[in-house]
Amino acid sequence: MLLIFFTNRLNKSMENWVEKLIARRYLLALTTLIITMFMSFGAQHASMEATDQTLLSEDDPYREEVKQAREDFPPTTGVLFAFKSGSQGVFNKETLTAMAELNRRFAQVKHAVSVQSLINFRMSAIDQDSYGRDYLVPALESVDEEKIQEIKSIALADEDLTKSILSFDGQLALANIRYKDNEDTQESRVEVANSILALRDSLRDKYPNTQVFAVGGPLFEKASLDSREADNMLYGIAFGLGLALFWICLKSFSFSIALLSIAAATFGATLGTYGWLEIPLNQISSLGPLVVVVVAIADGIHILAAYVQGLHQGLAKLDSMRKSLEINLRPVTLATITTAMGFLSLNYSSSPGIYGFGNLVAIGVCWAYVISIFLLPTLILLLPTNKIPRPLGVKAFIEQIKKIVANHGNLTFRVGAVIIISTLALLPLNKLDFDRFAFIDEDSDFHLVYELLKEKIGNDQALAYSIDSNEYYGITQVDFLQEVNELAIWLEQQPEASFVTTYTDYLRSRNKDEHDDDEAYDRLPTDQLQIIDYLVGYQLIQEIEPSLQPIFNSDYSAVRFIVGTSNLSNRELIAFNERIDTWIADNISKKYKVLHGDNSILFARLNTKITVELLQGFSLSFAFITLTMIIGLKSLRYGLLSIIPNLFPATIVFGVWGLLVGELSPYILMLFSISIGLVVDDSVHVLSKYIRAKKDGLNPEEAVQYSLERAGSAITITTLALAIGTCILVFSSTIYFQSVAQMLTPIIVMALILDLFFLPPLLVKFDRWYDQRRTESTPSIKNLETTS
Repeated sequence: MLLIFFTNRLNKSMENWVEKLIARRYLLALTTLIITMFMSFGAQHASMEATDQTLLSEDDPYREEVKQAREDFPPTTGVLFAFKSGSQGVFNKETLTAMAELNRRFAQVKHAVSVQSLINFRMSAIDQDSYGRDYLVPALESVDEEKIQEIKSIALADEDLTKSILSFDGQLALANIRYKDNEDTQESRVEVANSILALRDSLRDKYPNTQVFAVGGPLFEKASLDSREADNMLYGIAFGLGLALFWICLKSFSFSIALLSIAAATFGATLGTYGWLEIPLNQISSLGPLVVVVVAIADGIHILAAYVQGLHQGLAKLDSMRKSLEINLRPVTLATITTAMGFLSLNYSSSPGIYGFGNLVAIGVCWAYVISIFLLPTLILLLPTNKIPRPLGVKAFIEQIKKIVANHGNLTFRVGAVIIISTLALLPLNKLDFDRFAFIDEDSDFHLVYELLKEKIGNDQALAYSIDSNEYYGITQVDFLQEVNELAIWLEQQPEASFVTTYTDYLRSRNKDEHDDDEAYDRLPTDQLQIIDYLVGYQLIQEIEPSLQPIFNSDYSAVRFIVGTSNLSNRELIAFNERIDTWIADNISKKYKVLHGDNSILFARLNTKITVELLQGFSLSFAFITLTMIIGLKSLRYGLLSIIPNLFPATIVFGVWGLLVGELSPYILMLFSISIGLVVDDSVHVLSKYIRAKKDGLNPEEAVQYSLERAGSAITITTLALAIGTCILVFSSTIYFQSVAQMLTPIIVMALILDLFFLPPLLVKFDRWYDQRRTESTPSIKNLETTS
């Protein structure tokens, strides 16, 4: 009873709304236009936050550990230069000269303070005595081929080099430039990035036979910003293709311009809202405005399509618009609510990138509704219609669909059922994995160096830990260092670890050097005074040649571990971390505090955490969307039937993806949540028209034909617009957006296919079955009454 009361009030309210919209259209349009223009001015304040912090989960318990560890061990701000030179490797005159020039010119990197490379690598005391020099590479003016081969043999025999800045085969060499940016703003980081690129390009020009790459935090940020700038061009392409599509389908240039104007106004108002609120965009949410544009176009198409159909039926302009609003106000409102619900469900995610995207699109969807309902009708009515546009360009297509559904509905239903069931079985083939570097162009230095590190050196990933003795100068305590050393030895024995770096390594190495390189002294000193002496020696070296990574904190109470790994999936990295945590819990004294000290583990844990959050959000939004459909359509059975065309387009595409690709990141998985918000628009219009026809006394077959006649053209055009908008992302600069295009475009198209070929025969079969059940139950009730 409550549902019937609510829906009846909703019906009356909708009728009153249409009359008010028509009667007060000029006031509403002018007010909407003024507000939209004001909000659009905020777009000039819109900013972009391109750091990888926007991808991390905000409430991961390890995040606080990493934050605390970073306070003790401030992360090094540095840039990595990589040198590669064909099959001959880096040990040739040109490449060594290029590295030497980098050492001379490193100060050209803004705020640079030090450089570390093969050129200034200091040899061990024994090698210094053997070769009569302090550094690996002597002055290159006097170096011949024989000397170069000597340098190569020394370098490849040094494990400190081959586990850090030199590949084991001599094909790749790295150089680290450390800089100190006290401002640390986006502008200053971009300046640092520009100075790095200028130095890199200069070396490339001067040494054409040597490949020179540069990677680092500022370059990552600049690459993200540049990708966004490049992707902004896609909006122009989308608008151009949209104009062509609308002209072909609507046969009216003025109507096409009106639709694009509405889309542009929605884009400006959405971006302006974020600008006024001073909420920065990020790598994910920067996709939002494009989604908003196509949603706005979808709303406008439905209103315009019904308006044009009314004109062809001989109605006056005002009567045609009134009828269009009567037909579309409810489904457009319903589609707006359900679409916003789908995107707001992303707030269940703790990743700013994901929930920021959801909130931006939800805001944009609301703007699209306001502008389409309050501004578009007035704008259309003001346009001259001396020549009424011919029926929509997809009319012939819809006529063919109507014939197929009428003559072969059983076949299309069975084919659809087979596809749905078979692809559901393929869903388990998808495996969750996440690559945080997928936001960078495959052709960028970062991607190339990352692959080289995996292949050549084996330290493309690392886990960091800090162990705190909780005592001032605790790193000179023998007992504490013994436990640290035991952990280091255990880690070095693990198959996943390509190298381990910590303070105890330095102490053991120094102890060995002090005893004429005797292997027996490759152990920790047991005398605290000697440990202090070695510490003082390390501090002196630090002043002359600053290290890129601090290995103890400022009050000498804690040491830092770096565990290099390579070619590990996120699951394998998490498993390795859990094994380390277990060993620490079993073997390190409880009085010492161990913290996770790097974002690597946070990124690896994103899969499980965000996947659970997305599934929770999806379940809740799906339930609310279904409930909204039930209320909006005033029917429990049709509301439940709407699940099929809304849910299964995504399951079909994800099933095929599992068969062909099989790898999903959380940022692709979120498409499962938002797709229902996008595709629900089509099913709302098909179902609402079908229900309207049924109420007018038509049988199921006739109601289906009416529904396809009234909604088919509009949903086909909106699907084409959506598909074009998302398909353009194939040309994006980032792999993530390309994956979005590969997934979201077929979901949108599959939704149209189900709405045209599967939903109509499903409605016919269901209503025939439902009517038969009611007919069978009615005589039974009458017999019971007669007997009584």
